[in-house]
Amino acid sequence: MISVIDFGMGNIHSILKAISLYTDDFRLIHSPSEIDSSTGIILPGDGAFERAISNLQTMGMVEKISAMVSEGTPIFGICIGFQLLFKASNETVTHDGFVDGLGFLRGKIKKFKGKPYKVPHMGWNKLVISPDRGRILENIENNSYMYFIHSYRAVDTETKSVRARCNYYDESFPVVVEKENIFGTQFHPEKSDKQGLKILENFIKLATK
Repeated sequence: MISVIDFGMGNIHSILKAISLYTDDFRLIHSPSEIDSSTGIILPGDGAFERAISNLQTMGMVEKISAMVSEGTPIFGICIGFQLLFKASNETVTHDGFVDGLGFLRGKIKKFKGKPYKVPHMGWNKLVISPDRGRILENIENNSYMYFIHSYRAVDTETKSVRARCNYYDESFPVVVEKENIFGTQFHPEKSDKQGLKILENFIKLATK
C-alpha cells in the first residue's frame, strides 16, 4: 500500500488522481498509526519549509517516517516534500540560521539568488539527467520538461544522490534525487505530462513489487 501523507500543505488532489492511474492500493493518511502496513510513502505539498516540518512534528510523523525509512521503506518527496528530505533550510531565520528537515540526504535548502533571478522559479524547465540516472528516471528522456514552482533549492548536496539537475540563469541545481530507498523531485511530476507521470509510475512500481 502507498501512503500519501496529508500534512496540510496545499491541495493534493492532483497527486491522488495521478496515483490512481497506476494503482488502487493507496490511501491518504493523517496519523502515524495509519502507515504501519505501507510499502511506500509519498510526501507531497506546497508551501513553507518551517510550517511543513512543524506540521509533521505535531502529527507525530517525523519519528514514524524516520523509523520506516531506516527500515527500508521507500519514500518519495515532491516539491516541499523533496526539500524536507534534506538536512535543513534557511527559509526561516532561527538562532543558527536554519530549520532542521528530516535529514535523510546531505545538503541544505537555500533561496535562489537575487536579481536577475526571477523568484519563484515557476513554469516549465528541462531535466539534465545524470549518466547514472537510477531507478526513478528509468525510461525518462533527457531534456524532458517538468513543471516547477519554488523559491528555494538544494545546495551542498551529495553528488552521487543527484540524478538530474536544471539550469536557471547561471546556476545548475538538483531536481531529482535517489539514494537507496529515498527519492524526490523538486518539480511536480503529477503536473508534468506523460514524462512526469512516468516518474511517479516508476516509484509506485518499485514500492509495490
